[in-house]
Amino acid sequence: MPSIEITAADVESAIEEGLRQLNLLRAEVKIEVLEEGSRGVLGLGARQARVRLTPYTELTEATAAPASAGAVTPAPSEEATPAESPTQALATVEPPVESTSAGPTVEAKPHIDGETLAGELTAQIVRLMGFPNAQVTTRSIFPEHPEDEPYLWVDIVIDPRSEALWLAHKAEALNALQHIVQTLWSHRTKSSLRVNVDVNGYRARRERQLRAMARRLAERVVNTGEPFTLEPMPANERRIIHLELRDNPQVYTESTGEGEARKVQIKLRPAGS
Repeated sequence: MPSIEITAADVESAIEEGLRQLNLLRAEVKIEVLEEGSRGVLGLGARQARVRLTPYTELTEATAAPASAGAVTPAPSEEATPAESPTQALATVEPPVESTSAGPTVEAKPHIDGETLAGELTAQIVRLMGFPNAQVTTRSIFPEHPEDEPYLWVDIVIDPRSEALWLAHKAEALNALQHIVQTLWSHRTKSSLRVNVDVNGYRARRERQLRAMARRLAERVVNTGEPFTLEPMPANERRIIHLELRDNPQVYTESTGEGEARKVQIKLRPAGS
């Protein structure tokens, strides 16, 4: 897959558009800023930003000796900041009698106590946020791996034209909503189970992308013998990488760094381990 050049109003917008066209994540491409761009003065002299994105797979294939390829550390990214405590009115939410069903496709199994409450809490908060027509459905997820705990999945369906409001700035609004729902739900149920809140399938798509990326990078580590360090990620995304590769007999994963700079490293397993 060759490199591409993208122009946009600013550098970050150009990078996001390039990643969308390549269908890759930031950790999988080399980013070169060709022009920073400028807003000009009173609209005069404005210039668009221009960036070049080159998949690391393209760079690896162009190298005569694959073993010489070193670890690449992508630029760090900012994490979403959780929202503050919700309004007192939400603390009095009572769960309805019936529950809806949606979310990732899994085998039908008994529901988790509190499934209905998670959907109702989410629906009321979303209405207060100004989305009265949003559809909220919930489902209990029972993973097949024996070490994984069950969790709740809450899916919000909104007008696609409003989706960008939820996903801007590293999905800050969606992350804040999940933080509020998790806090209220855990307080009401006295349970430590996870509640995942999604909008228009964004988290489901992101999880599939991360799992696919983890497999591709693991193969790269096996082929080159060199470790690979991913960009800093929030805890829930690092967890996806760890879980995807935990049963891989050729590589293993480690988390390094502190706070928002924490990232995952994929390393080759020692012989005989």
